[in-house]
Amino acid sequence: MKEGRVIEVHRTNFIIKTEDVEYTATVRGSFHEEGEFPKVGDYVSYEILEDGQAVIEMVRPRTSLIKRKSVSTDEEQIMVANVNLIFIVMGLDGDYNISRLERYILLARQSEIPAVIVLNKLDVTSRLEEQLQEVEAAAGTTKVIPVSALSGEGMIAVKECFAQETTAVLLGSSGAGKSTMTNWLLGADTQAVKDIRTDDSRGRHTTTSRQLFELPFGGFLIDTPGMRELGVLENGNTAETEVFQKMDALAARCAFANCDHDKSAGCAVLEALETGELSERELQNYRKIARERQFQANKGSTNAARHSAQNQKREHQKNEAARRARLSRGK
Repeated sequence: MKEGRVIEVHRTNFIIKTEDVEYTATVRGSFHEEGEFPKVGDYVSYEILEDGQAVIEMVRPRTSLIKRKSVSTDEEQIMVANVNLIFIVMGLDGDYNISRLERYILLARQSEIPAVIVLNKLDVTSRLEEQLQEVEAAAGTTKVIPVSALSGEGMIAVKECFAQETTAVLLGSSGAGKSTMTNWLLGADTQAVKDIRTDDSRGRHTTTSRQLFELPFGGFLIDTPGMRELGVLENGNTAETEVFQKMDALAARCAFANCDHDKSAGCAVLEALETGELSERELQNYRKIARERQFQANKGSTNAARHSAQNQKREHQKNEAARRARLSRGK
């Protein structure tokens, strides 16, 4: 069997590349039975069919995976495989969002893959120093590179992150400039780039599927569609847990046990907000996460109730069918 790498995934087929040849491939039936399909970045073993197409026989062992939690179904989704560097791309325009950045940093930590934060569009911001300070505070030891992918300013520092064996992935919202970065690194206008809306800096999903490119100077790059919402996997040692621990410690100092942390007298949370011990962003992030957790809990309760009702209905139908069968036999 031959070995290649999955560079693009479509609904019914895969594009695999080996050396300078690309093949359109399908998968063996066992993949459909198991429900685990190849992902962009996977190394696979394949055979060439008589019609010149390929069939993937197996996925080679993976060195790394980036997974997220589906916002709609709450299930784990594999995004890409065999990546050893994550570029978290955030625009310095309306795309700028520290709380969302923290989620991407958390995703990188959970994946155990080194990350670099790329602050794009430095040519459009009037408060670069302030934004750099905020990002560096959230980033900790994670490297931060300000760039303008459009003009190329700062992009040499991004290029220097690559070695011959590097496979990097670009993660960020639609409109952050990932496709523009990809084109600069490729030295060609390979990825379509569209204007973003000026009112909210949101892009129009110019990249619609994950694609792996071989870079002319060595290494590989995966461009991905923008993600406005990012569901991170549950983890007992996450930044979200730290936020709740900080809030719990402050709440313990409140004058009343049922303090709403909004306008109650003697609220230690509001006092910490005034003194700077707690930032407005941390408070809003806590409230957002709390709402999400409550939603998931309610959804789980609703699903459990629905499942119970369905079981009761099936049991009733089973008993009723048995009763009718007895009556038909005259018993």
